[in-house]
Formats: sequence, C-alpha cells, structure tokens
Amino acid sequence: MGFGNVTSTSNTIKTIDSEKKISVLIIEDDLLNQKIHKVIMTKFGTEVQLAANGKEVVDLFLSSASFDLILIDLEMPIMDGIKATKQLRSMGVTSMIVGVTSRNQDSKIQAFMKSGLNACYVKPLHAEKVSAMLNELKNN
Repeated sequence: MGFGNVTSTSNTIKTIDSEKKISVLIIEDDLLNQKIHKVIMTKFGTEVQLAANGKEVVDLFLSSASFDLILIDLEMPIMDGIKATKQLRSMGVTSMIVGVTSRNQDSKIQAFMKSGLNACYVKPLHAEKVSAMLNELKNN
C-alpha cells in the first residue's frame, strides 16, 4: 500500500519532526484509509486526530479546535467533503485543507477544489505527497 516509500524519506521525516509538531485532522469514514493515513502522517512526526464525517469536523471547529492541516475525504456519510469544506471556509477557517478522494474524475476533483481546498489528491496517499503537503505548509 505504499508504506515502503515512507522509510526512503527519512531525512525529510527528521527535518519536519525536529520543528514544531504539525497538527493534522484526518476526516475519513473508511477505517482502513483512516489507519493508512494516520500511520503515514505519524511517521512524519505530526500530531493526528481522526473524524469520520464532515459534521464532526465542523463541530470540532465550532468548539474552538484548530489544526494546521485538514485531510478530508470527498464522499462520507452525514456531511460530505464539499459541504464540510465550504462550511469551514465560511466560518473563517484558514487551515490548509487537502481533499483526498478515490474518484479520478476531473469534474469531481474540480467541484471539490472549488469548495475551498488548497489541494486535492487521489487515494492512496503516499510519502511523497505527504512530504510535499507538509513542506508547503511549513513554507507558508
């Protein structure tokens, strides 16, 4: 599932881990994808919290939670990634929000991007994508 790539970026992992820990919220309804994304993000030295749908993330921010990076799935029960992202942006959330989706259709990805994402990746995430996200976050 791409875990082998994580060890090949050990220098990147050490660089990111030696600075302030980046807080990451992973919003994903599929338990296997939650675990994969959490393992990868943890290997990069981030602090990870999980949520299963968009309503949970909106509720977290309404209760004054904050995260440096939000990884949000497109398709979830209760509230999907598009609705949740639009609501977060309308609430003034300025965190980096990155969509993750199993859909590789330009129209779906474009609609997701228009909701207020900073970037969107097709699943599964792998070390190079995560490294690029974290480096962009550090540089902004």
